[in-house]
Amino acid sequence: MLQILPNIYIESDVPAVYYAGLDAIILSDVHIGFEEDMQRKKVYLPRVQKKRFLKIYRRALEVFKSKRLIVDGDMKHIFEKIGSQEREDLLEIFSALKEDGIDVKVVKGNHDNYITVVTDKFDNVELVDELIDGDILITHGHRPFKLSEGKVAVVGHEHPRISLRDRLGFNRKLQCFLDVPLRDGGRVLVLPAVGTYQAGNDVSLIHNNFLSPTLRNSAVLEDARPYVIIENQGIMEFPPMGALKDIL
Repeated sequence: MLQILPNIYIESDVPAVYYAGLDAIILSDVHIGFEEDMQRKKVYLPRVQKKRFLKIYRRALEVFKSKRLIVDGDMKHIFEKIGSQEREDLLEIFSALKEDGIDVKVVKGNHDNYITVVTDKFDNVELVDELIDGDILITHGHRPFKLSEGKVAVVGHEHPRISLRDRLGFNRKLQCFLDVPLRDGGRVLVLPAVGTYQAGNDVSLIHNNFLSPTLRNSAVLEDARPYVIIENQGIMEFPPMGALKDIL
């Protein structure tokens, strides 16, 4: 495993981290119910979000050997209710996690309204606004937060990816982790999205392109470092974004 921040590790091509402080796997932005939401808008997509989550979760379990899972926000997708497909898929997911003996904490994201309709049925699932463990804050990232020197926040919300232009001018879009220093101290680790249809938002040196208010206002983007996921191969550590300005 590669340690990228204190007690935080990545491995293989898994879009999740292992946090040794809580002996837990952390992943983010699953967006169960996205297909149902699109169907209401007359856009018909294959129903794959649940399958994708279970595949990644089981791969992370195999790699990191942990029985604790933290979903760092946006486990579900539909804002204004819990959809019938959402409910069905979430029930199947949490049932599978319970069968596997997994302790689950869901950090509430901006899409997780009404998720208690499902989570309240499972004694192994806890819904929280955020988690704090020593110098580590685990929060979704849609609300502003402050960090002092030496503190680290693990967030989702951004769905980061990096677009690289080759010599012929073609773009290749790859999901990534993003380690971002803040002006006032501390660092933010942005997790890639798990959802198939949340393929990503391009990281850049433009603050206004970021969704998180903390990153928009306080990130030192030139020093932010991407860890790029190459599916079926592994994770590649890139130079800081300031050194990549000609290819981003």
